[in-house]
Formats: sequence, structure tokens, C-alpha cells
Amino acid sequence: MSTLSAPRTRSAMPPVRGRSFILVRDGLWRIVDPSGAVIGYIERQAGVDGDRFSARRVVFATRTRELGLFCRIDDAVDCFR
Repeated sequence: MSTLSAPRTRSAMPPVRGRSFILVRDGLWRIVDPSGAVIGYIERQAGVDGDRFSARRVVFATRTRELGLFCRIDDAVDCFR
């Protein structure tokens, strides 16, 4: 069972281990830790063979680091546990 689904109409996802998932725009979620700091992003990328989910970690205020491209959103979420 999926920890998170990829709904298009909700403004926020249920928290996972204290992390909040806030919908920035259709297919892009901002991951925020309990103190309110932005720690990364998950982005849905539509393809001919289905959706993929990229995970990026914020390393500095203006830089991110690519963590991977995943077939399931749960796998992208695991990057932020």
C-alpha cells in the first residue's frame, strides 16, 4: 500500500515521520521538516511508460542535489526519512 498517493487536487500530503509534503504546483511537492525548514522536493514527471518521481535534497539555500528518479512515490519519499 502506498504511503503517499499522487493526488492532483490536495494542497498537502499526510505527514510521514514528521515530514510535511506541501503541494507547490501540480506534480511538485516541497518537503518540510518539523521545524519548518525546507529539506527537499519531489517532482512527478509524466512519461509514455508512466509517472516517475524525482527526489532532490536542498543542500544550500539556492542549491539542490539530485537523489534519484523513482517509479514509485514511496521510494522518493524514503530519501527523506
